Amino acid sequence: MRPTLSLLALLAACAPPPANPPSPPDPAAVKTAMDSIRTEYMRLTAAADAAGIAALYTADAAVDFFGAPKMRGRAEIEAGTKAAYAIQKPVRLEIVAIQTNAVASGVATEGGTWHGMDSVSGKLLHSWGRWISGARQDSTGAWKLTYLMAFPDSQKTDK
Repeated sequence: MRPTLSLLALLAACAPPPANPPSPPDPAAVKTAMDSIRTEYMRLTAAADAAGIAALYTADAAVDFFGAPKMRGRAEIEAGTKAAYAIQKPVRLEIVAIQTNAVASGVATEGGTWHGMDSVSGKLLHSWGRWISGARQDSTGAWKLTYLMAFPDSQKTDK
């Protein structure tokens, strides 16, 4: 079996490159796309639009928020977001990207900080934290989130 694998590896190494190799990622275009997703995410959060938030993700996306159940797929992301909005009504969300990476053609990662303001039992809750995300272009060229992880570093409730 090993000689066959070695022969296949040798043949693959000697094969000509693909006729149309993927183009390298354009970091400026990726940054613009990721900026657009963040802007829309903030707008949809302020509107408490769980369906709109879920639509920003790929069908197989995953979301991991500290202290919340894992969410897998758009339906769980929408349901989990709607449940969170029932507990704490979003007032404002500020998301700041610190680093955006054009990983490969149509694939990006990003990370940064966030500050959220939510109304909880009539009081304003401020949360500050960090996040990372992954995104990819779909077949139409639209960018969608594939993964989001966020966790708070600190919280303060107004008196």
